[in-house]
Amino acid sequence: MKLLHLSEHVACHTCLNSDKGANPSIEMKEAGKGILLAEQSVQHIIIFLLEGEVIYSFGMYHDRRMHSGQVLYLPVGYNLSYRAEAGARLLFIRLDCKLQFCDRYRLEDLVDGAREVQTPLDTRMNSPWLLKMNGALKAYADMLVYCISKELCCRYYNEIKISELLYLFGEFYSQEELGLFFREALSRDAAFSHFVMNNCHKYNSLTALATAMNMTLSGIEKRFRKVFNTSGYKWMNDHKAKKIYHALCTGDHNLKVLSAEFGFASDTAFIRFCKQHLGQTPGQIRKKHT
Repeated sequence: MKLLHLSEHVACHTCLNSDKGANPSIEMKEAGKGILLAEQSVQHIIIFLLEGEVIYSFGMYHDRRMHSGQVLYLPVGYNLSYRAEAGARLLFIRLDCKLQFCDRYRLEDLVDGAREVQTPLDTRMNSPWLLKMNGALKAYADMLVYCISKELCCRYYNEIKISELLYLFGEFYSQEELGLFFREALSRDAAFSHFVMNNCHKYNSLTALATAMNMTLSGIEKRFRKVFNTSGYKWMNDHKAKKIYHALCTGDHNLKVLSAEFGFASDTAFIRFCKQHLGQTPGQIRKKHT
């Protein structure tokens, strides 16, 4: 079977229904053995590993293993590095929408029912919770792979398939499983958490973020404690620390360059931050993972 209107799809570079940009909403990727690849999550990303095994790192998670038939959630605002143990095929689904399973089943509904999972900010953190593809998700992935093989790249179709994926999550996985899978995105106020997670990297201080959200410093602190159960100052520092840890473990940038990139006024301030939030100096962290 082939597309009956392939020429229209191929020619549709500027049409609203085209999905051929730098980060298409649905994309198949091949990973050759041992080749290090990277992905920056400017949106929430769901990653299906269809074939092979992958070693991946993001945030505080370093050199974790993902097997064929598993699904990974990559929160917005993280850099992912991964390499295949052997040839691997991955399906990336980028969610430029609110995480909601249906009109009456929201991500916020998982907050109370999800099992409490302690994730202290240190290098002993466990792997992220990986879902196993059940029959529904396997059939879903197979259909997407088939359509991609036929060069179907319509944005309208992809939006429908993304909504379908979230619906399938809600229907075929328990609240406990979904709470663990999406735990880094869980909050009691989706609008606030969505803005914070998508924009916090633009601001070097809680005051600057509060100004951007037209809130007072005390007001945004109260909101952080209500939504994330921690202070805004601690949340932003923890988020920055995770990114620094990933950069130190997987990159080769000079430490002075990293210090400037993360907005530190001096190398001393960078070292002090790492010791306070990661328990080691930047040099010690890098040495440990090289």
